[in-house]
Amino acid sequence: MTGAASKDWVFRDPVHGLIELRGEHAKFAGLLQTRAMQRLRRIKQMGFAWLVYPGAEHSRFGHALGAMHIAGRVAKQLRLPADVTGHVMIAALLHDVGHGPFSHAWEHVFPATTHEQWGMRIMREDAELVAALQAIEPGLPDTMARFWGKTYRPHYVRKLVSSQLDVDRLDYLLRDGHYSGAGYATFDLEWILHAIRVAEVHPEASGDERLDLVVDYRRGMYAVEQYLFARSYMYSQVYHHKTVRAAEWMFIKLFRRFVELATSGHEPPGLPQASALARGEPIDIAAYMQLHDVSIVNAIDTWAGRTAAPAAADPVIADLAARLVDRRLFKTIDLGDDAETASAIAPRLRELAVAKLGPHGNYYLEVDDAIQVGYRGGVDELHVIGHPRHGTVTLGRLLEDMPLGQPLSAIRIVCAPELLADVQAMIRA
Repeated sequence: MTGAASKDWVFRDPVHGLIELRGEHAKFAGLLQTRAMQRLRRIKQMGFAWLVYPGAEHSRFGHALGAMHIAGRVAKQLRLPADVTGHVMIAALLHDVGHGPFSHAWEHVFPATTHEQWGMRIMREDAELVAALQAIEPGLPDTMARFWGKTYRPHYVRKLVSSQLDVDRLDYLLRDGHYSGAGYATFDLEWILHAIRVAEVHPEASGDERLDLVVDYRRGMYAVEQYLFARSYMYSQVYHHKTVRAAEWMFIKLFRRFVELATSGHEPPGLPQASALARGEPIDIAAYMQLHDVSIVNAIDTWAGRTAAPAAADPVIADLAARLVDRRLFKTIDLGDDAETASAIAPRLRELAVAKLGPHGNYYLEVDDAIQVGYRGGVDELHVIGHPRHGTVTLGRLLEDMPLGQPLSAIRIVCAPELLADVQAMIRA
C-alpha cells in the first residue's frame, strides 16, 4: 500500500466485498502502515488448520480489517457518536496486535502474558504506533487502554469488540469458513446487525450503566441461532479437528521442551526472544514483535536439520521439529466427553509413554480436552431480549437450550504413532 493517509483507502475483501476508509476514517490507514500491524500479515489466522484445510492460509491482518469493517457497520446501526464510532473501529482493528505466533498455541507455552496484555503494551510502548494513534486523535493511546482495561464509557460499547457476539467472532467465523472451504460457518450477518441494539437491562444501576448491548430475539432469533450453530460446528469440525489439535500439541510439546532447556541455558539457538521469555526475563516490544509464524518456522526448520545450519542437539527438539516439518503428525483417539475415563487412565498412559520411549516419553503423549472456550460464561456475556420463555437472557443461557448435537468438550488421547497400538489396548482394557 502506498500514498498519504489522508486519501481514501479501499480494500477488496473476499468476505465483505469492499472495505473502505473514507472521509474522517481515511486517517486510520496510518495505523495499517505501522510495523505492529504489518506483523499481523505474518501470523496465520487459523494456526495449524492449513495442515488439514489447504486454503486456510489467511492472516490476522485481513481479519483485523474485517473486524474493523463490521465494527463500523454496527456502530452506524446503533447511531453511535462519531468519536465513539472511531474508537470502536480502531479497537477492532488493533484487537489482535499483541497475538503471538501460531494462534493460541503460543500462549499454552508462554502463559505469563496474554496477547491482550501484549497488545496493551504495544499500544503504549511502540513509538510508531503511539504516534499513529496520536495523529488520529490526541490521547487516543490512553483511550484504547481504557477500552482494554474495561473502563471505557459508555461501558456497553466494549462488547462490540469483546463479547460472545462481537465483531471479532462475526468476522473470523465467516472468514475462516470461506478460506477453509468448510460450509459450517454460514449465518446471516445482515440480520444479526439488524437485531443488535442498546436497551435498558440493568434498571437497578444509574446513568448509562442501566443500558447494555443486546440482541432483539424477535428481530433476529433465527440469525442468532444460526450463528450459534455455525460457531459450534466450526469448533468441532475445523478448529478442533483431530489433526489440527495433534499438530498444535506437537508444537506445544516442542516448545515446552525448549522452555525446559532454556531454563538451564541449553536451548537450541535461533529464538533469543523465546529464550528470554522461557527464563522469565523481560523483553521489549521490539523484540516481541520479531516473533511471528515466519520466524518460528525458520527456527523449526533449522532445528529439524532442514537448513544449512546444524540441527538441534537435543534429540526431542530435533525429532519433534522434523515430524512437524514433514507432517508426520501424532495420532488421536476420541473419548467423546468422557472426562472420568480420561482422568483415570492418564497416569497409566504417561507411564506407558516413558516405558516405551524413555525418560522423555511424556513429550509424545497428551490428554487433550478441547473445550469450546467461546461459550464459557463471563462478565462480557451478551444479553438477548424478547425471548418467548426467558424474557431477557444471556447468550450463554440460550445456548444451553439448543440441541446442537455436538459436545462443547471433546476429549482425546494424542500420541506419537509408535504409542498408538499400546494406548488403544490400554483403553480397551
